[in-house]
Amino acid sequence: MFLPDVLFIGIVLVWVFLWIHRRAAKKNHPRQLRAFLFALWGYHLVIAYVYYRYLMHQGGDSLRYWELRSLPVEQAAGWLAHWGLGTAFVQWVNYPFSQGFALGFLSGTVGYAMLSFVGFLLLAEWMADRFLPVPSARIGIAGMLLLFLPNAHFWTVGVGKEAFLWLGLILVLVGADAISHKWGYLVLGLLLSLMVRPIQGLVLCVSVFGVLPFHPALRQHRRYLVPLAAALILGIGVYRWIQGSLVYGFHFRWIGELLHWQQQYLASFGGTSSVPMSDYSLVEKLATVLFRPFIWEAAGFWTLAASLENTVFLLGMLGGGWAWFRTKGRLPVPVFYRISLVYGLLLSLLFAFTLTNLGILMRMKSIYSLLVLCFFYERIAYYWSNRTFST
Repeated sequence: MFLPDVLFIGIVLVWVFLWIHRRAAKKNHPRQLRAFLFALWGYHLVIAYVYYRYLMHQGGDSLRYWELRSLPVEQAAGWLAHWGLGTAFVQWVNYPFSQGFALGFLSGTVGYAMLSFVGFLLLAEWMADRFLPVPSARIGIAGMLLLFLPNAHFWTVGVGKEAFLWLGLILVLVGADAISHKWGYLVLGLLLSLMVRPIQGLVLCVSVFGVLPFHPALRQHRRYLVPLAAALILGIGVYRWIQGSLVYGFHFRWIGELLHWQQQYLASFGGTSSVPMSDYSLVEKLATVLFRPFIWEAAGFWTLAASLENTVFLLGMLGGGWAWFRTKGRLPVPVFYRISLVYGLLLSLLFAFTLTNLGILMRMKSIYSLLVLCFFYERIAYYWSNRTFST
């Protein structure tokens, strides 16, 4: 590593360490939670190094993002030439570090790991408020340990869109949960998601607009918020249709044609993890998105790791669904989880009709699957502990 990389990585490591320490002191976190946050940061860094080694060996989008090769721009062009949505935004963020300071890919990976860890820390604090007071210590600890499942860490530590999407989603959830004094988090998270992957940002907007009118803190404004939210959701749908129609023609056939083209395009790459999604029923498509690769489909370390986490996810959903049925849904569903569930369902449907590769599916669902699993685990914890969680 060159001196700039050593300095940058050192600054990031020290800054995060001090930030965790000062934040824990300011919020008066118990000693166990402080130790947990430091352990989570250490684990996140280990996954970041694994990801870095994986990309250096296999190659991938992250390297092209860092080297500004995904959307080529003339070398003489400056920073502002990279400004834009999607990939352009990621390259715009990377430009000062990869070009201005000439930092290496390892520095970029550590920097993005820091960004995504902010999301993990905010999620850990929110979950701790719900799980740590549970009378059974083992249930609470098991709930917090879900944050060590590797898929979300692996795909969000690297240079790319997932780190921004993860941070944006957690900011939205934390802001919506405490909207009276953290609404700025909500706005920032939506803007970040829209800038990084517009279609996913719009899905998040639909999820937020569909849930927020029923927020307990906004109950007195519901008569105005419900029609406003309905109009905004309709507006997003019309906007996407017009945007697509300007390219493919003003009819609805282009939606099916575009989905078919997307599936054919991805299938053309082949690969051992390609699946014939066009031949599946809707139930089979959703099962593929949520639970595959299955454990018996594992063929190597990476697919084994993915299948094991999918198995945990499947068991969590089955157990949580059973516990929810047994308790007759008495445990209220906080806004945090309502948005997560709607967002996860909408994206799962979108991915079911557009993606055909299990590896890509694991990456794309990493943004929301952990939150969905936490929701179902909380139903299990409620059933076994007889504790009333707060809304």
